Formats: sequence, structure tokens, C-alpha cells
Amino acid sequence: MKTTRLAGAALALLLLAGGTALAKRVTVVPGDQPVTVDIPGSWKVSEIKRGVQAKTADDEVYIWFESYRPAQLQTLIGEHNAYFKEQGVTITGEAKAKQVEFPTYMLKISEYPAIYEKKPTVLRYISVVPKFGDLRHLLVSYWASPEGDKEYDGETNKIINSLAASYDAR
Repeated sequence: MKTTRLAGAALALLLLAGGTALAKRVTVVPGDQPVTVDIPGSWKVSEIKRGVQAKTADDEVYIWFESYRPAQLQTLIGEHNAYFKEQGVTITGEAKAKQVEFPTYMLKISEYPAIYEKKPTVLRYISVVPKFGDLRHLLVSYWASPEGDKEYDGETNKIINSLAASYDAR
């Protein structure tokens, strides 16, 4: 009977802690005040030139977190444009953009209409610009199939919320 209760308690603890235990904290902007993000444990994470790439195990969603100085933005955008062209992604119109202001940073969200393999694809950029100090900016790039966008919506929202929490804690 004790073993059953102990096993039940262990299972309950595992289930309650599961969401947190399954995430890995990744530093996307190093320094004295690092910016971190929590990525689900099932996602693949790798370092890239200016930061970190995270993608789902089925390659349906890619998210890049790239730290940059303002003078590097056009170079960074050019690299993205070349990458997407190489992958066969075509932007089909103007971006729908909006800005949201927070106490310590500004967000600019740009969503581009695009196609990949003759079907719609989701292409979104989030630019995070700190308001104070000489802090690096962050470009969060998101590319997903419409199906992956829906399937992983909850996980990507948690990722973005963890990023916002990291900025708010600065």
C-alpha cells in the first residue's frame, strides 16, 4: 500500500513538473544581463552565427533568435532574404506590421504573405529593441507551415512569453 501511494505521489509530481522539466533554458543574448528563452525539450536547438535556432522535431516550425547591433540590421535582413530564396520561399506582398511598446523595450511585429512549394507559408519577424543602455537588439524570425503554426501554437506562445519575461526581468 505504501509503495502504491509513493508511486502515485511520484507520478503526480512528475506530471505537475512536466511542463517545466521538459523545457530547456537557452541564452539568446549573452552578457551581464543575458536574455534567455525556454524551448520545449522535444525541439532541436543549435547555435547559429548571431544566436540560436530552434525547430520542431518534424521541421514544421523554425524560430531564430539573433542578437545584433542596429547597424547590422540590413545585413541580417539580406541574409534572411537570401536564405528564404534559397529554400524556395517567395514573399508575395507587403508585410503587415504593428508596434507594441513596453516599459523597457519596443516590439515591431511584421508578418509577410509568402508561399513555399506553391502553398501558403507563415513568415513572421519580431524585432525587440531595448529602450535603455547600449543593449543589443534581437530579431526573432519565425517560419512555419500553416499546419505546424496551428499545431505548435501553444508551445511557440510559451517560448515568446518566456522571452518577454526575460526582457521584463532586466
